[in-house]
Amino acid sequence: MEWLKELVDIDFSVEELAHRLTMAGVSVERIFNPFASGKIVSAIVVETFPHPNAERLKVCRVFDGSAYHTTITSDMNVKENRLVAIAYPGTRFADGTEVRQTTIREVLSEVVMCSLQELGLEEKSDHVHLIDEDLEVGLDLIQHWKLNEPVLDLDITPNRPDCLGIVGVAREVAALFNKDLKLPQPEVEIFDEPVERFVSVQIEDVEGCPRYCAGYVRSSKVKDSPLWMKRRLMACGVRPINNIVDASNYVMLLTGHPVHVFDYSKVKDGRIVVRCAKKDEQVVLLDERTYKLKGIETLITDGENILAVGGVMGAQDSGVTQSTEELLLEVAYFDPVRIRRTCKALNIKSDASHRFERGVDPNDADYVMNLLIDTIQRVAGGLSARGFVDVYPRKIERKSVTLRKERMRKILGIDVPDGEVSRILESLGMEVRTAQDGWTVLVPTYRPDISIEEDLIEEVGRLFGYEKVQSEAPRILASAGGWSDCQKFRRNIKQLVRSCGFNEVVNLSFCNSSIVRKLTKQEPLKLDNPMVEDMDSLRPSLLFGLIDCVAYNVRRQNRDVKFFEIAKVYGLKDSSIFEREKLGMIASGKLEEDDYTDTRSVSLLWLKGTIEEIGRHLNLNFEFEPATVDWLTPGRRAFIYVNGEQVGCLGMLTRSFNEVYDFKGEVYFAELDIQTLYESFNPVRAIVTPAPFPYVRRDISLLLPVGSRAGDILRFLRTSHEFVENAGVSDVYTGKGLAENTISVTFYVIYRAPDRSLTDEEVNELFENTIRKVEETFNVRRRF
Repeated sequence: MEWLKELVDIDFSVEELAHRLTMAGVSVERIFNPFASGKIVSAIVVETFPHPNAERLKVCRVFDGSAYHTTITSDMNVKENRLVAIAYPGTRFADGTEVRQTTIREVLSEVVMCSLQELGLEEKSDHVHLIDEDLEVGLDLIQHWKLNEPVLDLDITPNRPDCLGIVGVAREVAALFNKDLKLPQPEVEIFDEPVERFVSVQIEDVEGCPRYCAGYVRSSKVKDSPLWMKRRLMACGVRPINNIVDASNYVMLLTGHPVHVFDYSKVKDGRIVVRCAKKDEQVVLLDERTYKLKGIETLITDGENILAVGGVMGAQDSGVTQSTEELLLEVAYFDPVRIRRTCKALNIKSDASHRFERGVDPNDADYVMNLLIDTIQRVAGGLSARGFVDVYPRKIERKSVTLRKERMRKILGIDVPDGEVSRILESLGMEVRTAQDGWTVLVPTYRPDISIEEDLIEEVGRLFGYEKVQSEAPRILASAGGWSDCQKFRRNIKQLVRSCGFNEVVNLSFCNSSIVRKLTKQEPLKLDNPMVEDMDSLRPSLLFGLIDCVAYNVRRQNRDVKFFEIAKVYGLKDSSIFEREKLGMIASGKLEEDDYTDTRSVSLLWLKGTIEEIGRHLNLNFEFEPATVDWLTPGRRAFIYVNGEQVGCLGMLTRSFNEVYDFKGEVYFAELDIQTLYESFNPVRAIVTPAPFPYVRRDISLLLPVGSRAGDILRFLRTSHEFVENAGVSDVYTGKGLAENTISVTFYVIYRAPDRSLTDEEVNELFENTIRKVEETFNVRRRF
């Protein structure tokens, strides 16, 4: 706020400012104070002496203008008659530590002499801050150093690079509150020699660097930055280093345009050559890491040595040191796409690249250069050569965008006064010319996000105030149709599966290819750029998401589960990628976990019956045939058919799944093709007239060899005579009294005649003949 007040007259509260900025799209995340708070005053050290009980501590007596206080420090540089900052009990330092009176080795320390780190003005301090300013004793330093000014934490969207500088935010504030923007006016001190005597610039990579400006400053002194600059840098999250580097960061934070300063003595002949990198070149940057270049980077060189990776970071050997006296200043514009590619290729990010890759103003280089020179002279002294080298082979012009009144009215839904439209756009730095039905607007180059008419309308709307747009319910003409037949079919299936006790789940479309290959021997579709390593493929079946859900619940002691999912699976057929919508069902544990009288568990026959029940409600006749699916248990697996077409499979998962997913118990799974079911679905159910005559039922238990197919016998029974209305299985028995590898299956047959009541004699004769044929045909025998 303190910095912002230099650029805009602020006569409103910080809360109102934060609200208006947020409503205009410059989101204020929080208002906070990163500095020390409480009572901190200037005091003079009047006496120092060694701590009586500690060799590495010193006891100091300080005077704050009204009273004397004792304090203890480990900084042996503190001497008498030096001015220091003392913090009283109750003061809170920048790191949250609260000052309290404490006894150290039997000596009471009443106050604390502060370091800049404790005040929040440095990232790390090794000693107590000795004040060099000529201040009166007892001065309130919180007020004097403006440590009580609030700081706004802004969340700047990627399309607003102009707001990555204080000037850009100030421009927004000025436009919102109808204030004047007061840009800093640099005053440069020069010596009477042209810059061309010291610096030359050659751009070979024009695509990567359309503009490069270079200046020259001599007789500057590298030292610590003044506190006002440290305060502003730390408030913006930038670590102070020295006055030259800090000046460059200061200008970047102010204008949003990154700059760079080279040690002139390390630039051969003051020559700058901007070129594209050669593949496998190596450079050590300021982060002390060695980078192997990819050949896409824009390099700043002196014709021989690499001075910097343009727009990203300077080289270690070209930076400013304590002995630097001559400076070569850089203000350039780099192509945002090239900067983004460079950062990704080198895996490097910096404050400069963050701004360059979003787009800085290519046409403010002269202002930024003068501001940089002025800032350096303020904090480090020195004189500048006359002018600066400006190489701009490909000028970037302002865009001209037409704004129509009718179009703006249609999009915003309100009428904005013409004068207000012009004021808003002009306050944002745009040149506005009135046209017949609107305006022609020249957009400044620091707003790369504005290129079409709708962008201008958005600017007018957000600054005029979206809250002024009246709420109105949308008028939508109702169209015939609603849900499609396929959507209704899918909804009916969901309702039916839920009614059978299953809970719906929604899983990601990805799976682990290694698990798929291990368990099912399938090769799923691999993703070129997976989000995580264990989700590197598209699922070939709903099984993998559903089994994850089962394993997740079993690990949490929920062992009785029934889940289903309707979603798409993916595969490859005839070199073409396809997707199919499937219904997946999975179950494990007890059938009715809350019914203690029901001891049944999930089984193959139960799942088969559930699918048949769903089929009856959908008017679909499911048929089941033995399957050859490797990942389903032999003897407990089947293919599912409708009208002779395979629509899915069901069965018990093999023990391999238990080992991979680390749980016990039998797990049953079924998967059906929704699209095929829908194509076979007949929504009109046949009306069956109730029979006028009673039926007669007969049961028979047959001994079947293990592995034989009861379904073949059922089909035979159902077609054995015209009076047979239905046939089915009523019981299956395995246990005592049966021969080895034999199972007892009880079948029932229902007979009914359409024109009369059948007698027991004719039904018995008919049934007996049928059973004899069954015994002969299927080589089975009756159980007596």
